[in-house]
Amino acid sequence: MKGWIFPPGILIIVFIINFFFLRNFILRFINFFSALTLYILSITPTSDFLALFLKVKSDGKFYKPDVIFVLGAGLSDESISRIVKGYETFKIYNVPIVISGYKVEARMMKNKLLNLGIPDSLIILDSLARNTKENVRNFVEIANKRGVRNVIVISSFYHLKRIDKEFSNSNLNIKYIASNPMDYKAKTFLDFIPSYSSFSRNMNYLNEIVGLYF
Repeated sequence: MKGWIFPPGILIIVFIINFFFLRNFILRFINFFSALTLYILSITPTSDFLALFLKVKSDGKFYKPDVIFVLGAGLSDESISRIVKGYETFKIYNVPIVISGYKVEARMMKNKLLNLGIPDSLIILDSLARNTKENVRNFVEIANKRGVRNVIVISSFYHLKRIDKEFSNSNLNIKYIASNPMDYKAKTFLDFIPSYSSFSRNMNYLNEIVGLYF
């Protein structure tokens, strides 16, 4: 029931009520379409469907990477989860980490790694990247200067395919690791109840799908 009391559930109910009480055909259609669209964007099965477009193959075949590349996501929990995964990966391979973000974001990520005990000498900072295209472009420049070939790339699950697209013209051997593997597939009828978490996740997925083509 909670899913219908709070947004987006309560908004869907308002649209449905308007549909039944309004007399104007156009307004009724707008409310019906809004309710249906918002409902579809607010359930877990939609996440399962959209995720199919965001799967990426990790073809990198190497025993040990030359560097670990972590992309930022602004001053957000996403950036923190990527840094944590970067730290966990560093503990396995003990190779330099390239951090890419924009100004304060990049410095915040570097400070997190320093606080976790990674030496400053093993952290390479790119603080001029404002988007995914610049993240990858700047990293490729760093990789070429350092003679890097084998790379582990770390970002959110839904972000990896767009990163892979940007790397398509590079000669790097890349293995992708998701900082937040997808593990919330629809299992019961409760997953068909709208929730803000599903809505937020689906909007992130749609943003990445649109970013693949525009």
